[in-house]
Amino acid sequence: MTRLALFLCCLMVLPGCAARGVMSVVPQEAGSAGVVQPVFVASNRHAAANTPNALEMLFGQDFGDSRNFRMHYARVGVSIPPTHAEGRIEWPGSAPPNPAQHFVTVEQTLYDDAPSFLAALKAAEPPGATEVVVFVHGFNVNNAEAVYRLAQIAHDFEARVPVVTYSWPSAGSPRGYVYDRDSVIFSRDGLEALLRMLTEDNRRVLLMAHSMGSQLVMETLRQISISGHRAPLERISGVALISPDIDEDVFVQQAHRIRPFPQPFALMVSRQDRALNLSSLLTGTPSRLGSIDNPARLRGLPVQVIDLSGYRGWDRSGHSTAFTAPAAIQLLKGLGVGG
Repeated sequence: MTRLALFLCCLMVLPGCAARGVMSVVPQEAGSAGVVQPVFVASNRHAAANTPNALEMLFGQDFGDSRNFRMHYARVGVSIPPTHAEGRIEWPGSAPPNPAQHFVTVEQTLYDDAPSFLAALKAAEPPGATEVVVFVHGFNVNNAEAVYRLAQIAHDFEARVPVVTYSWPSAGSPRGYVYDRDSVIFSRDGLEALLRMLTEDNRRVLLMAHSMGSQLVMETLRQISISGHRAPLERISGVALISPDIDEDVFVQQAHRIRPFPQPFALMVSRQDRALNLSSLLTGTPSRLGSIDNPARLRGLPVQVIDLSGYRGWDRSGHSTAFTAPAAIQLLKGLGVGG
């Protein structure tokens, strides 16, 4: 069987037809059972043409895979239930959304432009705070999943600073791998603009990326560096690439063009990552950066490799161990990851 045929067979057993995560919006008074985690959203996704208004567009289920040449900005209040288990997103699924048991959206604000978004972000900063966390999701992630995942991460890692998700136009389908890789290239300028905006008044940014989102982060940092206008790089307080779906040689080449190279810079890897094994089959490479077993292959780059192979989380594929395994969460909190 050819490598491509094997990969396609693997796709057939993935939950491509399973119900995806959706934003369940409930009145704030009904959603007061849990802790409300604010999540700021910057997105270059596009909605279906028949969406009646902007607010419904950004928070509706049709806001998804098509690419937009302009950015949208928002703030979402995600209620996390008192029964929340560390590392999980308690989706309602087919059940009626219950704030006592499920993640639900209780607040939503759409900003008219980037200055309004930045003003709201500043208002949310604790006194004396000068840092924000930016999270870049990975392959096969819809907008609701991008927002709720960051809410879960911010809550479980006890983030004390504002958090922003860069919701780029993933197809949200296990069969959309090539589309998502093209969307990464499309989304570099948007992420660069976001980083420049966030750092222009001496704010620092902790960058966290998962899976294919790591490729987007590396391409954007490289793009900023070779542009010659490198001020944002000097305001990056750290980078954490979680299960990075990047070719090792490409990562080394990207890293050598990024100056200054952000510090600290962590790679969270696992040899038990089944999703990256599938990616290796598709790309025709023996392994991906997120499953590296010999850090010496990184040619002395100032990178900390954190091996999470021995940890198990709620994600059976082993691709999200860093934020779904309670023990891994405690380890990373001890290392200062997550703000």
